[in-house]
Amino acid sequence: MMMQTRQNRRGYTEYFVTGHHLNLTDLKTEGKNFKLRSNYLYEDIPNYPKPEFHVSRLKHETGELGLRGIRGDGGFRTPDGESKIWWSLAVGPDEINNAEMRLPENRFPDRRSVAPEQQRFLWKFATSPAFKETSRLGSFRFTFPLQEVLTAYRDQICSGDDPVMRVYETVLYKQEVMYTVLVHSPDLNKKFSNYPLLTDDPNSICVYKDGCFIWRSEAMCETHWYEFNEDQMEARHVRNYQFYVWDHVALALHVENNQVLKLDFKKPEDFLTYCEKDDVTYRFEFQNLDEANELVKELWPEWLGALKVERPLQMNYPVTELKLVLTGSCGEETSSTGNTISGKQAFYSSGSGSVEMEVDNLEVKIINTPKFSELTTKEEIKETLNYIRCSGPALHVFLLVISLKNITANLIRTVERFELIFQNKALRRTMILFTHQAQTELDIQEMMQEVQQFLTEKVGNRYLVFNNRLEDRDPQRVSDLLRQVKKILGGE
Repeated sequence: MMMQTRQNRRGYTEYFVTGHHLNLTDLKTEGKNFKLRSNYLYEDIPNYPKPEFHVSRLKHETGELGLRGIRGDGGFRTPDGESKIWWSLAVGPDEINNAEMRLPENRFPDRRSVAPEQQRFLWKFATSPAFKETSRLGSFRFTFPLQEVLTAYRDQICSGDDPVMRVYETVLYKQEVMYTVLVHSPDLNKKFSNYPLLTDDPNSICVYKDGCFIWRSEAMCETHWYEFNEDQMEARHVRNYQFYVWDHVALALHVENNQVLKLDFKKPEDFLTYCEKDDVTYRFEFQNLDEANELVKELWPEWLGALKVERPLQMNYPVTELKLVLTGSCGEETSSTGNTISGKQAFYSSGSGSVEMEVDNLEVKIINTPKFSELTTKEEIKETLNYIRCSGPALHVFLLVISLKNITANLIRTVERFELIFQNKALRRTMILFTHQAQTELDIQEMMQEVQQFLTEKVGNRYLVFNNRLEDRDPQRVSDLLRQVKKILGGE
């Protein structure tokens, strides 16, 4: 066993060990022997559960060119010059909840008596890209039952014989650990005999048993916001978040002579979804949702539906904490709005800042961002996005603050500027707040009628008229606002 290095086809450096799936302890040892420098691998991380995920679905992500090729071929083939079709394990809420219930009873003797969603905790540790709704590879995600893929591979590639699975490699990137499983035809046993068979070993990171893969994750958190309290069986916030390596399992389906693995592509709604672009990407080929739907309708003209958008894992659980991100062209308006929501003088006319509060059993963090005129360079925008991301693990909703004064002139220009800075995908998680301090109900109605059509097209009913004068603060109005925000996150 010895670590080696190479460049992959995307130009990234890989460190790898063949024929082994190394746990983190052994991987650290190999890294030190190789004199590998790493800002993530050698760090000590907070205590967290060691779950066992039973996974019966696979996913494959691609961009426009890949989607066109897959549709045209009626299946999956390897990129030029390669012999492997790559898939990843698809781990969602069901797999996470079931893994939590399987945590060893000797460590959690009262586990079976614990109540439902409100006390679930394992999902809070699922912060790595292995669990995210976003993609680093493209806007389109294929998801198929594992058995459907393996059956097609057996019948089309293995002449009806069961495929063989082997421990292929442990691959280390800057922050990512990938455990690869090689799947091949039994006719090629001699060719791949140097790789150990994938056996049902209780200490293995990945095994195949009873029709599913069992993944014993070594590092399910990319960003560690929590540590695990075993006595209380709960996730507790760490004082300072940490970055660490994260792991996942990938399947390499071996094919030869440019063979195509064909699957049932009749109904896109059964297998195809849309992914937002991740903060880190390996490709530049991404589409917005409208472009993605147009492409799918071109390739499946008989289909009359629309792509389902992959949603964050957190949206499958009760919303107990959230972040409100104040944005807008006027620093005074966003600051006044933040002060009114929080009930105190927390923000001033410009610059970033945050304040925390608790309302209706909901932990709320209000984040103020620089006004749009201060976000003109890529560096300024990146700094603001990083500030939002690193401000806590909760899902965020943008509050786009626009004054009712001159609403007709301000609205379109402000929305366009918002989309330019935060990308149009941010609008799906945005509520527009039309702020005022002395307008009558009649004046408000007249002003809103002028922009109703534009609002309906852009944000539907995700807007609210809000008095942002601190002295006029209405706690019920704040509760109404938070209730509307929770609807955006699927919390009601």
